[in-house]
Amino acid sequence: MRNWLLVGAAMLLAGCSGYQAGGPRPAFRSLEIAPVRNATSRTGTHAVLHGKLNDAFAGDPRVRLGAGDAVLTTEVTDYRRVGFTTKPGDAFAFNSFRVTFEVRATLTAEGGARTLFKDRVFAAAATLQNAGDPVAEELSVAPMLFADIASQIRQAATTAW
Repeated sequence: MRNWLLVGAAMLLAGCSGYQAGGPRPAFRSLEIAPVRNATSRTGTHAVLHGKLNDAFAGDPRVRLGAGDAVLTTEVTDYRRVGFTTKPGDAFAFNSFRVTFEVRATLTAEGGARTLFKDRVFAAAATLQNAGDPVAEELSVAPMLFADIASQIRQAATTAW
């Protein structure tokens, strides 16, 4: 019986020895996040996205931020605000809006010699209820949308290749 316990413990330890916090090792150890470009009419979005990308990757213990193995370039390529419910009695005044941001990202490794993904589109959307100041409401939802997009990009970048 004692031998079976030792064999079981050895198998358990051998199985756990390959575990790494955060999942499998990505194709790079260090990541440089290039300044975010903005091709939309919404000013300031590039700074918010850059901060959220830094936060997303800084929270991953497998990745070190800074110049090195890989470079992530991103561009905010689309911003949409579509009204979809109207106020009773006024077909031209909207009650609710759907706000969508799209970001195009490219990840290269080994000094640009290896492309892990190119011009991949990531998007996030939210519904806003017009409660008086739609501009302020949009500004408050943008960080949440960019945090979602940054999480999507981190997941795509750190998935086993």
